[in-house]
Amino acid sequence: MGEGRPRKPTLHEALTNILGAYHHSHETMCRILDKLQETQQLQEGQYRGIREDLRDIHTTLVTIAGVLADMANTLSEAVAHHWAPDTSHTDEQLSTSADASGQEDPPLEQQATSTPPPAEGEPPHKRFLQSRQKPENIAKTPARK
Repeated sequence: MGEGRPRKPTLHEALTNILGAYHHSHETMCRILDKLQETQQLQEGQYRGIREDLRDIHTTLVTIAGVLADMANTLSEAVAHHWAPDTSHTDEQLSTSADASGQEDPPLEQQATSTPPPAEGEPPHKRFLQSRQKPENIAKTPARK
């Protein structure tokens, strides 16, 4: 039997890999630029202009990575909060809850989502994302181009 598909990197791992690759290429571009200036293949104005462009690109990518990391943290917190137990109601309130129309809520078993809570030590978003991969959900997802 063939091996399974490789594990997809987490957002944090992907960002780290992207920034690592960028950092390596940035250092390489700077070394090449320095060599071109040393061998006088670039005029001082050209050298300074390219250096400034590289610095601007670096600043932009670091800023984007920071925003993406913040978004990933926010998403992770939101998913963790989604799975957090609701302690705002007592057992008695839950057993006798009724909506504004006077009808009681259905039993908790019927209210449960199709996505079970995460297992001990499992990242909170794992099952949430897996539930989105069910055939009935995939059919609703537009195909990627």
